[in-house]
Amino acid sequence: MDDKIQELLAPRITKHCLQLLKDGHFKHAAREAMVQVEMALKEKGRIEDIQFGATLIGNLFAGKQGVKLRIPLGEELQPQAEKYLKGVFSYYRNYTANDGSKIDEKISLRILIIASELLDLIDASELTLADSGGVEGLVKIGGFGSAKRLGELLALLDEYFMPEQTYDGLYENLAEKGFGQVELELVIQLNLVEMHSGEFETPSTHFGERTEIMEWFELTDLGRETLKSIEAQVN
Repeated sequence: MDDKIQELLAPRITKHCLQLLKDGHFKHAAREAMVQVEMALKEKGRIEDIQFGATLIGNLFAGKQGVKLRIPLGEELQPQAEKYLKGVFSYYRNYTANDGSKIDEKISLRILIIASELLDLIDASELTLADSGGVEGLVKIGGFGSAKRLGELLALLDEYFMPEQTYDGLYENLAEKGFGQVELELVIQLNLVEMHSGEFETPSTHFGERTEIMEWFELTDLGRETLKSIEAQVN
């Protein structure tokens, strides 16, 4: 398969569907792609009961679960993106689940790409904790030594604020726990932690109001799930 086409696929789709497509199991690859989207929706909405397709989407976007799509083309397109999601489920999900006999290689690949876009909209295109080999897999990949050590690093970084481009305090706090820049870069590469920046108002002074650009770390969904699993093990 062309590398440029493969780059369009979300990591979850690559892991669970690409080999099925390459092996000629076109309808199964397409079905699994839609299953991954459905699972991601349930993860985002924290839904554990049996809901599928249109019913699942209808309940998620009724305002109860607080699911909001990530819209790269502009936040004002949120309603249209929701309609797009519902339309894809009506068109592809139901057909792949109930028949799929007419899905050839071209249609299957299209569905994998569309499912990847939906996962991006849901902001759940990355691998899950299970996909990454669980906590033990992440510890091994990152060379953190133990789950407890990884948990300490994640807890330290979660909502750690600092003025823009001012990292001395961060590295001092990391060093106190036995961590360094290598471990920091690893948890970012493993999609456990993200860095954000934004403007914040500082307390008023006789010079008037002013804003300051701050940077901070937040755990990703995978990072938060990992920390929760580690805390459950430790306790």
